[in-house]
Amino acid sequence: MSKRAETATAGRDAPVVIFLHIGKTAGTTMRRILSKQFHPSEVLLIRNKVLRSLTPQTDRLHREETLEYFAGLAEEERARPSLIIAHGIFGLHRSVPRPATYVTMLRDPIALTISQYHYVARDPDHPLHDRAASQGLEEYVRSGASLETDNSQTRALSGDTTTPFGGCTAEMLETAKANVASHFSFVGLTERFDESLLLLGRTFGWTNLYYVAANVTPARRREPVPQEVRRAVQEQNRFDAELYAWASARFDEQVRSIPSFQEDLRRFRRNNGLYRWWGKATYTLPKAVYRQVRRRTEAAP
Repeated sequence: MSKRAETATAGRDAPVVIFLHIGKTAGTTMRRILSKQFHPSEVLLIRNKVLRSLTPQTDRLHREETLEYFAGLAEEERARPSLIIAHGIFGLHRSVPRPATYVTMLRDPIALTISQYHYVARDPDHPLHDRAASQGLEEYVRSGASLETDNSQTRALSGDTTTPFGGCTAEMLETAKANVASHFSFVGLTERFDESLLLLGRTFGWTNLYYVAANVTPARRREPVPQEVRRAVQEQNRFDAELYAWASARFDEQVRSIPSFQEDLRRFRRNNGLYRWWGKATYTLPKAVYRQVRRRTEAAP
């Protein structure tokens, strides 16, 4: 029996892992790492295009629709996966007919908002592309065009589906913290990605955690953001800032509790550097070729 098959067999008695993917938190890379821990037949990926097809025109975030979409699946389909991956919000576990636990990644809210803005501005297929491309960062954030620029992480972890732009409360923040404390086995930090992977491995007993970063914003797009604009983004996302600080303190406690952590981290980074040559040859380059072929095919008359 293969190693992955053994993991799949053992996984039938373990809680279902729900990866709550918050946009622009290195989730695409995490998705590939998590998927390696399970047999493909035990992974359920809820794709964005499926959610967009449900309600193409909405002022809410499509990720909120994961709850209704998943609950509407047949019980057999909801019971099948050992790993569920979705751009979603807290609450999916209520429709899983097996014990379940969450994992997620959080990111500094200023960096997250800047990344989200540039992603929308450079993607002509995004419904808010024209607005972002014609507005500066501060104007876009203040406009209320996207809930993702208004405490996106607090909204997701609190399971909110109704609060309008600018309406987040301290109660939502406390709900998010309580949900993490009671339902999440792992909360990583994008800025401390390698450290997060070590904690993830210790949490679940996983060792195959080597990776090549995926879906990273091109470096040429990373322009300096004036301090006054950063302050405006921080003000708009103050609950996310508190949530991130709280999660960071918990993260630090976990790291300090492991005497060998720094040595383990050095070893992981050394080994991952060797793995990247293989990962680029088997994933990064083939994907780049596929994108080029697709663009030429779509542009052909």
